[in-house]
Amino acid sequence: MSANPELGVCYYPEHWPEELWVSDAQNMIKNGIKWVRIAEFAWSKIEPDPGIFDWNWLDKIVDILGNSGLKIVMCTPTATPPKWLVDQMPDMVALDKNGQARKFGSRRHYSFSHQGYQKESQRITQAVAERYGQNKFVQAWQTDNEYGCHETTYSWCMSSLSEFRVWLKKKYKNIDELNKSWGNVFWSMEYRSFEEIDLPNLTVTEANPSHNFDFRKFSSDQVKNFNSQQVEIINQNSPGRPVSHNYMGHFVEFDHREVSKNLDIVAWNSYPLGNLQNMQIIAREDKQLINDCYNIGDPDFQSYHHDLYRGMGRLWIMEQQPGPVNWAKYNPVPVDGAVRMWTWEAFAHDAEVVSYFRWRQAPFAQEQMHSALMLRDNTPAVGSLEALQVSKEIQMIELPATQKSEVALLHDYEACWITELDGQTEDFHYTRLMLDFYKSVRVNGGSLDIIGKNDDFNGYKLIIIPSFAHLDANIFKKISTSGAKILAGPRTGIKTVNFQIPENLSLEGLGYQVTRVDALPYALPIEVEWKGKKGQLRVWREHGNSSGISEGNSKDGFPVITSGNQGSYLCGWPDENLLRAIMGEQMISAGLKPVTLPEYLRVRQRGNLLFFTNYGKETIEIPDFFRGEIIMGSKNMKQADVTILKLEN
Repeated sequence: MSANPELGVCYYPEHWPEELWVSDAQNMIKNGIKWVRIAEFAWSKIEPDPGIFDWNWLDKIVDILGNSGLKIVMCTPTATPPKWLVDQMPDMVALDKNGQARKFGSRRHYSFSHQGYQKESQRITQAVAERYGQNKFVQAWQTDNEYGCHETTYSWCMSSLSEFRVWLKKKYKNIDELNKSWGNVFWSMEYRSFEEIDLPNLTVTEANPSHNFDFRKFSSDQVKNFNSQQVEIINQNSPGRPVSHNYMGHFVEFDHREVSKNLDIVAWNSYPLGNLQNMQIIAREDKQLINDCYNIGDPDFQSYHHDLYRGMGRLWIMEQQPGPVNWAKYNPVPVDGAVRMWTWEAFAHDAEVVSYFRWRQAPFAQEQMHSALMLRDNTPAVGSLEALQVSKEIQMIELPATQKSEVALLHDYEACWITELDGQTEDFHYTRLMLDFYKSVRVNGGSLDIIGKNDDFNGYKLIIIPSFAHLDANIFKKISTSGAKILAGPRTGIKTVNFQIPENLSLEGLGYQVTRVDALPYALPIEVEWKGKKGQLRVWREHGNSSGISEGNSKDGFPVITSGNQGSYLCGWPDENLLRAIMGEQMISAGLKPVTLPEYLRVRQRGNLLFFTNYGKETIEIPDFFRGEIIMGSKNMKQADVTILKLEN
């Protein structure tokens, strides 16, 4: 890999006449592109009939791209199994929760649990890996495409049922242990054998949450297994070349950390405007922010995912939005400079490659209104000009290595599943809570890492646990002995690993024992006051017994925050301004120096460089607190500007 980051693009030569291929490659080079991703949806072109392979076109484009000086990311095409394969194995398609088939005609129409499709996936992966594993132009790989997209992690089919029973038997060994763990004595739900267990759908009312929780863990393991099969084949046939997968934003249906364990590159697909409209509205209810940022994106959403995924491996952005998309509720044109800003923001968070989706706008099928670097008539789109600008800028600035941050945010997929399965209020969203805590550090001028429960906790000054319902006592001990100051949020430690209420009701050591919860509509908050600052607790408020130092008060008579011998605990979900103030104090107590940033200004530290981005409509001046040499941009930043400051010390 280059010491400095590079640009890439997603290319679909099978969509275009061959006479364009050479000029496309040449124009990519002229636009500063170094990497090209190909073939992730090309199974029907590679194998048009069962066992009949057509490598001629793919060989040709690999040679054209490579001889032009481009590096290739070769993909396995298993996200789009061809019609002839579906006809051979009609039961390979996934079933939705209502038992309806996820039919052929788009993509991701397979069940991860279907053993026949697993073998076909391995067979086509073997064929592609044998063909191109030693090709000098193929320098990286991608497995499949966007696991779980379109709600395809879970399949309620017979293959899933069969494999789920095997998974349960392996985990619990005997049916009595399963009945005890699930609490099946409730509602006479006890089983006599594993063969009696069904999938947790189509029940009269909600299924047992422990049953559902295990099905989610099983489904996540199926994704991991499916991916591992492909990675093993690629590593055997193409040793030394990194393997990646491209994840999505605000997607939590499987444990990405587990899937990433045998990946070299952990990529994700960044669509700031599409995410704001389709996904982040689930995670945030700040309508003013959505109105202000509809054509530039949220100031924290992309950064949050950069930090989330770089904690799992080498970070790439495999698909970067280059202009309007076609799939969101609304699809505005990005403000001028946004594509450049998004690219630099990714580099600030240690991305090695930012790859734009796509090279040329497709004239047909589902994504014909999705923009690209080039228009349909082969003239440059606005995003192309901004990408070219970035390609020139990155040649002029040497980026230092990213160092460990002083603040860490603890994230866990299983904790998310528990809050979804035991919601209490439909307004509680795990990702929204994570974003609120993440933002509270960022608006105080901080940079942070997002870590998992098995990561190293040592070296941090402040560890934040926004919510971790089943936080194991051993893990908490490692956190509390790390030397860091700890701030935990609502619902932390109120469940066991088996999805039951613990004997002592909640986690000890944070100065609070939860006795009951007030699960509220977002529009009906609890008014509170903390150290002279008035605010609100929204969505979630816990009643309990304080055994430590209590701070704040409210009309319900319970504290805002408590501190025990091992850390502090927020007894509810604070509003943005209150959380910002609390986090600022926590940072000071941890030996950090928070600084209040203007609204929509954000900063990220990478080595001795600070990267500033302005997501707001107004010109913003960088506070005097930050001192050093400006090596790109200016102190007065217009919308979508990027400024890089080299620290004095």
